[in-house]
Amino acid sequence: MQRSVITLLLVLPIACNGGGTSSGTGTETGTGPGTGTGTTTESTGGETPTTGTTSPPVTTTTATASEPTSGDPTTGPTSTTATTDGPDTTTAATTDDSTTGEPAGDVYDPDEDGPWQYDDLAGEIDVDGEAIGVTAHYPTSGPEEGPYPVVLLAHGFNLPPTQYTNYATRLASHGYVVVNVDHAGYLFGPVDHVANANQLLAGLDWAAGHPELGPISDVDNAGATGHSLGGKISVLAAMYDARIKAAITLDPIDGANMCPNMQACPDVSGLLPIAIPLGFLGETLDTAGFMACAPAAENFTTFYAEAGPPALQVTVNGANHMSFLDDVASCGITCSFCQMPTLENAVVNELARAYVVAYYGRYLRGNAGYDTYLTGAEAQQRYVDPGLVTIAEK
Repeated sequence: MQRSVITLLLVLPIACNGGGTSSGTGTETGTGPGTGTGTTTESTGGETPTTGTTSPPVTTTTATASEPTSGDPTTGPTSTTATTDGPDTTTAATTDDSTTGEPAGDVYDPDEDGPWQYDDLAGEIDVDGEAIGVTAHYPTSGPEEGPYPVVLLAHGFNLPPTQYTNYATRLASHGYVVVNVDHAGYLFGPVDHVANANQLLAGLDWAAGHPELGPISDVDNAGATGHSLGGKISVLAAMYDARIKAAITLDPIDGANMCPNMQACPDVSGLLPIAIPLGFLGETLDTAGFMACAPAAENFTTFYAEAGPPALQVTVNGANHMSFLDDVASCGITCSFCQMPTLENAVVNELARAYVVAYYGRYLRGNAGYDTYLTGAEAQQRYVDPGLVTIAEK
């Protein structure tokens, strides 16, 4: 069917998340290919967690080359150059809300701002001739000096990076250097998810070489978080670059809508598992129906089904595909095609921010004290018991 510009606008719910035909299939929580056995624990509001048996993948794919390439995860790096603007003077409010945790360090409540003050600066990177904007939020003072773990942020298709600023500022206040990358994932640009992943990874090189960020950035201990298409390319980036040690994504979609070929838009869930912790937050309101925003055959559960342990799946009950943005009310037409959520945008955004902070506290800082906020007592009390989420882990 030929598509006019008007038609393209009508398919925004699919284009927005990179949806379309993919080789992934809808899978029940906790199952995956292979012949081994494992244990998957699910928690639901008002119920006692149950234990089932799953079949995790037999093979393990490790992260490959330390720098990305366009089109092939096993070959050399892309060429990048960077120019930057100076930092501004914005400073976050801080909090004393912390408790002494495991020997690895203190545990700070991820649902509150952490004890670090932070600043931000903007720049631009040239990645294979494409000008990619970047904004960094970084700690300036706090209970520990750097270098700090680095977290890459990837926006959803046709969505601005500014819709994820809440995640950046919360992470920076907990002692992370956050690079929010404006990759070329927009409606009227070329559709190339491999190129988008390389653009995201260029943020690590930019941070490492930046005079302000370089001395405080531990780019060899990095995470990747994205929403929708950004979630897919975050996992893809982790496959390309061993510097990424963990990834937690927000309603990722493993689609290939309007892609020229599968080389440009690979079936990422089909390439799992990889040898790093993976977390997936998602929803089920937008998984069915005409032009679903998050089709069941490509949604977050397909990533979790193929991921090896440790892996975490958090289903946010009552959220829709766009609920993970900072402010849906300012999103405009791009957000107007998804199902109406029954859970407030602010509630989902706060919950998701807390999970992202807790996940990186656990897997980039190696502090097991954050388990209580992921699957333990605090998660049960705050999210599971009130019926906000269902949790599965393996």
